[in-house]
Amino acid sequence: MNPADAPAAGRGHALVLSAAQMRAADQAASAQFGVPSLLLMENGGRGLAELVLRECGSRARPRVRVVCGAGANGGDGLVAARHLALAGADVRVLLVTARAKITGDAAINLAALTALGPVAIEDAATWDDPTGAWRASLADADAVIDAVFGIGLRADVMGVPAAAIGAMNASPGLKVAADLPSGLDADSGRIHAVAFRADVTATMGARKLGPALEADAPAGRVEVIGLGVPLRAPGDGGPLAFWLEESVVAAALPRRTATSHKGSAGHALIVAGSTGKTGAAVLAGRAALRAGAGLVTLASTAAGQVSLDAKLVELMSAHYAPGDDADAGSASVIAGLAARMKAMAIGPGIPTGPTMAAVVRELGATLPLPMVIDADALNLLGAEHCAALVAAPAPRVLTPHPGEAARLLGTSTAAVQEARLSSARTLAALTKAIVVLKGARTLIAQPDGTVFINPTANGALATAGSGDVLTGVITALLAQGLDPVDAAIAGVFVHGAAGAEAAAHTGGVIAGDLPEAVATVMARLRATAPDRPR
Repeated sequence: MNPADAPAAGRGHALVLSAAQMRAADQAASAQFGVPSLLLMENGGRGLAELVLRECGSRARPRVRVVCGAGANGGDGLVAARHLALAGADVRVLLVTARAKITGDAAINLAALTALGPVAIEDAATWDDPTGAWRASLADADAVIDAVFGIGLRADVMGVPAAAIGAMNASPGLKVAADLPSGLDADSGRIHAVAFRADVTATMGARKLGPALEADAPAGRVEVIGLGVPLRAPGDGGPLAFWLEESVVAAALPRRTATSHKGSAGHALIVAGSTGKTGAAVLAGRAALRAGAGLVTLASTAAGQVSLDAKLVELMSAHYAPGDDADAGSASVIAGLAARMKAMAIGPGIPTGPTMAAVVRELGATLPLPMVIDADALNLLGAEHCAALVAAPAPRVLTPHPGEAARLLGTSTAAVQEARLSSARTLAALTKAIVVLKGARTLIAQPDGTVFINPTANGALATAGSGDVLTGVITALLAQGLDPVDAAIAGVFVHGAAGAEAAAHTGGVIAGDLPEAVATVMARLRATAPDRPR
């Protein structure tokens, strides 16, 4: 990808970079704009200081303790210490490594801070009682800045740095990480033995993959500090990832005008439900209506339709087979129903026999209609048939949870969870479909490797049927004409926000609470976006 293409690829969402991409982006920024790395460090450290002062609020002379390592991360901390001192803060710098080992831009900033005069700079690496001395030195801090390790850490943290991190975590003050909490892997979000537990992370230039992917990463609230130049990953750095921004999602949502009618809002077909599993169909259908589809038809088995008709009010029903499973004519019946639709979904609660498997595979590969494939349809597709989606004449959106993704990839759930990013990218490349890999940080992957990371990490969605609601929302957005990537992005974002919305109004969320919450969230998002009629 050409660097100039990154904004277009991200659709306006915020860049998320790996450690290698971040280093390359820094180098490219210096080369393209002639801005030396020393100035990039200055801009980052000044932004870090401003964030700390803002977070300290009304304190007239906050006590700020800055713990610095030897590398560029330590340099950011030294710049921040200088600006904090100039702003009147009571600043003390603690070095976890000998001064002689601090080189490059960090050494220049250490010399500048030393020349400033009033800031105490201590060589804490030589303390005889590191654990006790570190804790005592940070006990009175209003704020602690962690600038020990940055994006280059790959080994477990031990010795003096480990003692420093433990003491910072025990400090009563506000905890701020410079760029990345020390001890956290920049790419995976995993902890290297011990990690700083930040209240706020001031990340330099762009978000880092690790804390973006790992919902439990101890990064706290993440704020991006601008470096004074446009920051883009070079084209040879691999596919890019992006963090979903609420304002961009809001602007993409379809709108209705005074002359809109149910036909112009799109008709969606959802092939779902069977005996004993019609609840999945109802959840998906209600969610589709609440997400704006003008008409929704639920297609099930004949027995399933009887059960559905006893439950439905606004939704329409149809059946594709006379028994409890698909038959030889089911694919043709469904294709006939789909001919007058704008989008289709298949999977929630469908029968799981071999005839239905053949129907899923045929429709997935041949139906000329945007299609969401979910739940049992993914299991029936299987690893041996999912590559057939490459030839599909219309977009496909796959919405697997990790277990379903594992079956499609012919691997284990644990392996998918261990490498969620690469798993989503691999499945999207294999199928040429948009892949929505569900989880605490749901990933939306394109076939070219571009990935969008949803910020939601909400335990309220850990309930039976919530995935059926997501299927309905994405299908409704497709039926209203959204591009399949935008439909997946908006559907995932809205679904996550609906979980939070429902949780705020009930003690225990069930999937049936979510469709109404989806409508509430979408109305709120539209109210924040510029008027953009469909």
